[in-house]
Amino acid sequence: MASIETTAVKFPSVVKPTPLPTSSNTAFEFLFSQPFLKGTPTWKASTPDLQKHYMHDPIPPEKPIMRDGQTGATLSYGRLYRDALAVASSLTDGILQLQPAPLSASNPAVNRGAIISPVVLLHLPNCLPFATLAYGVLASGLTLTAANPVLTPAEVAHILTLSEPSAIVTTEAGLASFQAAFKLLTPELQNKLAYPTSDTVFLVDFEADDYGVAAESLSRVPTSIDGWSVRDWKILVPAKPKPFTPPKYVGSEDALRAAMIFWSSGTSGKSKGVVLTHRAIGSALIAVWHASTLGEHERLIGLPPFYHIFGWANVLMLSVAMGATVTTMRKFDPVSYLRMAQEARATHLHFSPPIAVLLAKSPLVDGFDLSSVRGCTSGGAPLATSVIEQVYKRLGILIKIGYGLSETGGATQQQSMTWHDLQKQLGSCGPAYPATELMIRDVNTGKPVSVGEEGEILIRSTCCTISYLNNPAATQESFTPDGWFCTGDVGKLDGQGNMYITDRLKELIKVKGFQVSPAELEDSLCASPLVQDAGVTSIYHDDHATEYPRAFVVPFDKEILKGGPKAEAFAHDLRKHVEGKHAPYKWIRGNFMIVDAVPKSPAGKILRRLLKDTKGTLVTVYEEKIRAKL
Repeated sequence: MASIETTAVKFPSVVKPTPLPTSSNTAFEFLFSQPFLKGTPTWKASTPDLQKHYMHDPIPPEKPIMRDGQTGATLSYGRLYRDALAVASSLTDGILQLQPAPLSASNPAVNRGAIISPVVLLHLPNCLPFATLAYGVLASGLTLTAANPVLTPAEVAHILTLSEPSAIVTTEAGLASFQAAFKLLTPELQNKLAYPTSDTVFLVDFEADDYGVAAESLSRVPTSIDGWSVRDWKILVPAKPKPFTPPKYVGSEDALRAAMIFWSSGTSGKSKGVVLTHRAIGSALIAVWHASTLGEHERLIGLPPFYHIFGWANVLMLSVAMGATVTTMRKFDPVSYLRMAQEARATHLHFSPPIAVLLAKSPLVDGFDLSSVRGCTSGGAPLATSVIEQVYKRLGILIKIGYGLSETGGATQQQSMTWHDLQKQLGSCGPAYPATELMIRDVNTGKPVSVGEEGEILIRSTCCTISYLNNPAATQESFTPDGWFCTGDVGKLDGQGNMYITDRLKELIKVKGFQVSPAELEDSLCASPLVQDAGVTSIYHDDHATEYPRAFVVPFDKEILKGGPKAEAFAHDLRKHVEGKHAPYKWIRGNFMIVDAVPKSPAGKILRRLLKDTKGTLVTVYEEKIRAKL
């Protein structure tokens, strides 16, 4: 694996990459080539050490790949492959006549040369149609994007403005969001997109859809909803599609062809379109395979959203490449999730930190058999070490965490196979993925800091985004001239190459010149048995002219939410808890707001910009005269 550079007395925090093959042609062809079988070109091009991790048996066409956790509808490996090609045919040479942009469309001055073909937007929860449509767009050579179904019309309008989708697949509830968003567009863009009359809007009706139940699914007749002409999405999967062959790319063309556009979480403003090429997606899957501890015949729960890089790379894409069976879950609720994991005999769980807290502390877990689960991967947001320890003590299950971004794919991953080994990595995100370069640099000098010292995390690999969509300022700000992506995260490396995330550059609280990490305080608060969840942000003290941390805490005892003496005692218990663990400048001098929930993104990331507006019971444990930071 990658190793720490050791050329100075104080070892610089630079991780050199392990050589790794890259993919070529469309991501669709690469993933369905069963690349991890022994003897394949990908296996042959890997180093001898990495060749030890391979698949022994080909994936049979009848192998279930996607299963709907609510209806039991199932897609086999063979059917997913055939239906995806049918979708590709329909998009490019069927009811739609969308064609990939020519190679000549690449312009280094625009999106760093990325070739953006006509965009197809999926606005769906995790479901079987999402998988077929996503792979179909990848096969077609068009550009895919996907958006969170709960976005507001204004947020949808922002995505429409940046990406100008040529086709949309949504639900009837989602259609209302698009209709409201369409009204927010400029008249010129409305005329260009013409969604109400263009026959490019398709609906998935989960109540009536028989996809995956019947051998052939019939599409309903076109209809009109509030003046918009819409069609059943299954018209894109005809019983007798025209034959289709995915495009072949020449040379480094796959490194320029935009395959997928993710949308950043927008924790610090409007979301940005993260453009990933076919090569980036395929290469990221190679890295995930070698960095993970997964093997053949895995059974996964498709809970992490497929429109998010965590669910996309670790569940949706990897399932096809390695032949895993994924049971999809459209909407989370704890009882359904635990029942699904039990009935599917899940072998590995992927989730965000709130699910880890559920496994650690909820009495619901005692009513389900999770003995088939061999391990878990938590991603999307930091996870407290105390929670990992509690889950292992309670269930004997290892939770491993990694680090990555939409812009970089996976970058690091804990790879320990035993609790004894994992204990040595607790608090870290593990070592770098193969083919990933890491550097921790001083934010002032731009030079690498020494091992053990904190600085900004920079990443360079073939898996990185090529550009932010039509956002040259953000793109220029995020890349160094020699190709390093600046994550904005603060971290450090230890002598074994394990990376530790300490905070975000823009989220550090500055208390009288000292830097305070919200994540560190959140970790401490969540370690308390009194606390179900916590978020920390900064508030400003006018008289002291400084920021202080304010904690927004969710108690396990819901009676505390009513305020009164119980709330006072709760807050003072937490004050003592923090004071016993941290230096005085880290104390919660901004006091405690007791709330019923901490605002988070679908990936579990705390939305700090929303914390200050979160309503609750404020308990003052230090002096007052403090106002929220603007």
